[in-house]
Amino acid sequence: MLTQMPFRRRLRTLALVGCIAAAGRPGPCLADETSAPTTPAVAAARKHFEKARAYYGQGAYREAVAELEQAHQLDPNAKDLVFNLGVVHEKLADIDEALTWFRLYTTMDLLPQERDRADAYIRRLEGAKRELEEKLAAQQQPGPEPAATPAETATRPHPANPQLGQSSVVPRLPPRLPLAPPPPPPNGRVDGLTVGAGTLSSVALAVGVVFAVKAERDQPTHFVTGPDGTYVELVRRTDLAWHEAIAADVGFGVALVSGITTAYLYFGRPRSGPHVSTGSTTVSAGPLAGGGTLLLKGSF
Repeated sequence: MLTQMPFRRRLRTLALVGCIAAAGRPGPCLADETSAPTTPAVAAARKHFEKARAYYGQGAYREAVAELEQAHQLDPNAKDLVFNLGVVHEKLADIDEALTWFRLYTTMDLLPQERDRADAYIRRLEGAKRELEEKLAAQQQPGPEPAATPAETATRPHPANPQLGQSSVVPRLPPRLPLAPPPPPPNGRVDGLTVGAGTLSSVALAVGVVFAVKAERDQPTHFVTGPDGTYVELVRRTDLAWHEAIAADVGFGVALVSGITTAYLYFGRPRSGPHVSTGSTTVSAGPLAGGGTLLLKGSF
């Protein structure tokens, strides 16, 4: 279809397509969409625009603005010059100037995609302006006055002799600082409860070891009826060893529970505390005909 167009018209169509594609890319750029030079003023505006684009490519934004403003004076109806003035002012961080040019751009005859692009620029610049104003307002707020030091003094009239006037100096007292709370006492309390629980754990462990040894010794492992005794003796010794093993298990269980209790009473409480009277603990165990017994007796 393009091959059937005249050569001059084909160039304009390709330039328009290239500019629309450039508008969809991220980041601002100087749009080259000025109309064909039909008058001397438009031709002169075109020359200024070319200079502005060269300055823009070199990062000379002030010079680019000057050239674009001269081009706009020669061709005030060129909407692309207005848009580019907003872009370069944004590069210079002139937010108010950029907003002025973009708002002027929205009053022109625009395509839908051009209007959407201008609205996006305006929303972004208005948000940046609000953020900058909030930061400036926060910096201008007065900070808290520093507290007076003990060396600072204030000049006040003497109450008894008014003639002294401002010559009497009354020292200012420093502000009273709050007292820091005392540190908590360290853990590790040793009192009657801790000693009693530790003693109970030790005694129960010893009882468990004793009955475990007796059960191992009294167990008729190699008992042979006849040379070693009767069957009744075998049953009696087996039953005795079983009860001694039960007593050993009870002793080990009490030792474990008492040991955990002792650790909690020592490490879980502060070292200083209300006075607790010491007590005594008595542990006794023995086998019975139907099992075993473990007697615990203590006073606190």
